[in-house]
Amino acid sequence: MGRIILGTGIYSNSPYFMEKFYVNLYSVEELCYLFVEKAELLDRDVVRRDLIQWLDDQCGLSQLAHTLYSLMNQNGSVAAFAGTILEYVGLYPAEVIEQAEQTIRSNEGLNPYERGKAKADHMLQSRKYFMALRQYHSLLAQIPETDRKLRGSIYHNMGVACAKMFMFRQAAEWFLQAYEADRDSESLESYLAAMRMRCEDKEYITYIAEHPEYHDASLRVERKMEHASGQFEGTDENRMLFTLQVFKEEGNSTAGSEVQYYQEIERLTAGLKEQYREYVS
Repeated sequence: MGRIILGTGIYSNSPYFMEKFYVNLYSVEELCYLFVEKAELLDRDVVRRDLIQWLDDQCGLSQLAHTLYSLMNQNGSVAAFAGTILEYVGLYPAEVIEQAEQTIRSNEGLNPYERGKAKADHMLQSRKYFMALRQYHSLLAQIPETDRKLRGSIYHNMGVACAKMFMFRQAAEWFLQAYEADRDSESLESYLAAMRMRCEDKEYITYIAEHPEYHDASLRVERKMEHASGQFEGTDENRMLFTLQVFKEEGNSTAGSEVQYYQEIERLTAGLKEQYREYVS
């Protein structure tokens, strides 16, 4: 059986229209869900007297409303406002509430461009890579060319999104633009790593030889790749690949092993396809 969730207050017959998110709310639980799922987008606009009044009049939460009025009169923070509601309702565990409050605090005081980037960064962290890329593209059309630091950070994260989808050519292009924008060494190393992944060994070595200014960075990239390779050896994925290799070799003489090899390949491929569909949804 699923977990039973007890409601707090009354289910409202008159919804509260949250203009910022263009959504009607009918209960305080829906408000809590919005605060947690959209924490990176919350700003001073959500601290409103009409919202508190709705919680009081329509949801029957007079005690909560009294606390919120007091907090608002003291010019309390957005994080405190949302956290007070989340803690009162108790819909989420303490660690989720703490994370939401931390996200809200970290985004308070951001300008609209930085807030838009925070939204895209959240999509990136949630592995919604195509959605993140669309948001980053939209931001680049708005941010002044003179804000090279912010543009560089966006270019870099676009490279990360592409690399996560194994689109190394596009990733390299974005990382290079990031480096050219703000000269950040991390973007340069990410650019070389993406080049390393998409090029044949000979092609990559020739490229580095033709760009001596990248020599030191390329050495750092090689050390990081060697470290990553060493870590990979102890993973379940590496053991799985070894097992598949055994199946394949035994398949040369045993029909059953060959069948098992292709069945396992089909299973793994299906899993990767499903994962990719999640990335681009």
